[in-house]
Amino acid sequence: MQFSFVLIDDSDNSTATLEAIKKYEAFLCVAICNTKAEGISKILELKPNLVFLSIGNTSIGQSLSFSLLSELHEYLVDLPTIIVLSNTKDAAYEAYQRGVSGFLLQPIDQIDLQKCLMRYQKTHKSLAAKISIKSNGDYHFINPNDIIYLKADNNTTDFYLKNGKVISAFKTLKHFGQLLPFYFFRIHHSYLINIEYVSRINLGKCNCYLDNNEIILPFSRTYKDNIDTILVRIS
Repeated sequence: MQFSFVLIDDSDNSTATLEAIKKYEAFLCVAICNTKAEGISKILELKPNLVFLSIGNTSIGQSLSFSLLSELHEYLVDLPTIIVLSNTKDAAYEAYQRGVSGFLLQPIDQIDLQKCLMRYQKTHKSLAAKISIKSNGDYHFINPNDIIYLKADNNTTDFYLKNGKVISAFKTLKHFGQLLPFYFFRIHHSYLINIEYVSRINLGKCNCYLDNNEIILPFSRTYKDNIDTILVRIS
């Protein structure tokens, strides 16, 4: 299982930092943000496992960056793991006082980064939790990796599994979208897909192809931002 992360960094080191983290296949970037507001928006939307937060060199800049943590506490019960990035050790003490899980100097030292990520993997289980689906008094416990896509049908949701089975549940697509891992994306009012099964995207026809092109689903302009994110992540 991959762990998702968001990078919030407007410094000159952002590209080098991203390239350093991308060397570890267990960690997948889902968003790169240049401002605090954009960072908060993406964290609330994508619910990443980790956030790499670059802080400014001045006390004002650091204060603005750390205020992101306070604001997240207003909206989330469980915060993602926060790793603070800085080109000086001066902010390390304050970072740990605010409850962050790690501190790395920029430019990133590869050994320090490796230790940080290995420590995270050691303390977090990588097994995908099953979700419970109630269907006509029958309870199904499904591994998210076995789900190709979900289809909304009024107030019910159909789960299309890789073994060919279809399970109907009496809850909305929105409900299940909040339970499923970060690699599930809404592409249409009626469809939520597991991007691990995406095999082709045709922007001209607004079609998304799944499971070696065996399944063709339309995507709507309303969710074009999600399609763009999928393209970036798969690329």
